[in-house]
Amino acid sequence: MKVCAGSAALALANWDRMAVAAGFEAFPAAKLTNKFGAPLKGEEIPTDEALVFFYPVAGVPCFLINLGDRPSKSNATLKNEDGDYQWQGGVGPKGQFVAFVAICTHQMSYPQPEVSYMRYAAGGSELAGGPGKIVCCAHASVFDPTDGAKVVSGPAPMPLMPVSLVYDPISDELSADGIMGMEYIKRFFKTYKADLNARFGPGGYRQEVGGKTACIPLSQYSGVVPTC
Repeated sequence: MKVCAGSAALALANWDRMAVAAGFEAFPAAKLTNKFGAPLKGEEIPTDEALVFFYPVAGVPCFLINLGDRPSKSNATLKNEDGDYQWQGGVGPKGQFVAFVAICTHQMSYPQPEVSYMRYAAGGSELAGGPGKIVCCAHASVFDPTDGAKVVSGPAPMPLMPVSLVYDPISDELSADGIMGMEYIKRFFKTYKADLNARFGPGGYRQEVGGKTACIPLSQYSGVVPTC
């Protein structure tokens, strides 16, 4: 099952010339793995926190979330800066697996090894106001991952950008094969170019992840995760 069909695969070298559309841009599929490099099984994905992975290039952080018993809505009509789009819901036996680019659409807060002000508040929090929300503690934005990461409250002007997932029911494995919001990601790269170059080496943040990408619990990826 695929979240949404993407366009033809596009080389990373063409990002600056890419036509922006209110839909998924397809990229070479990457198998989601555990931190040891083995294919990640759906049954292994925790429900109490997000897993961090990078796709389609080293500098784009994403959240993989297991919604558990909270079913995702399907055929939701959402809007980003490029226009209206359809979010088809999650994948997996119950549609419980969803993924979003983990860059806040307010002022581009994102998970870093030192600290992450973005997190999945599975059990709820004061800011979230209830369980199962993505929160950004930097400026108090709240997103609902069951509804395409649409904004629930706070200053964020649009949903988090979704990542297209493919689920194999036979192997219980997942892959990522597209993302939405290329124009926003290009601005993110420009805004944080110095930080990204320092972390990945000059231009390293634009390198394709290849055929697989590791998923790491946020609590293990970031040294500090505030619980707003």
